[in-house]
Amino acid sequence: MTAPEPTDWSLATFAGLRRAQHEAFQALSFREKLLRLEEMDEVAKQLAGQIPAQAVAPSPPQPLQSGPPGHSGST
Repeated sequence: MTAPEPTDWSLATFAGLRRAQHEAFQALSFREKLLRLEEMDEVAKQLAGQIPAQAVAPSPPQPLQSGPPGHSGST
């Protein structure tokens, strides 16, 4: 049985993960980068056609209907 790989905790932060993503992208050849960008463009176009603009707009917050658990509403 092999020992588990040690956890790279630098990837547990936004900055660390972002740096790892940039390093992985830099390691790709120009052809691979171009292919990835074309794939991302295609996905973006598909998503743009599937989601109506009204569904993207945030709705105003709704007031709470009841208080916290165990609260009867009167004091």
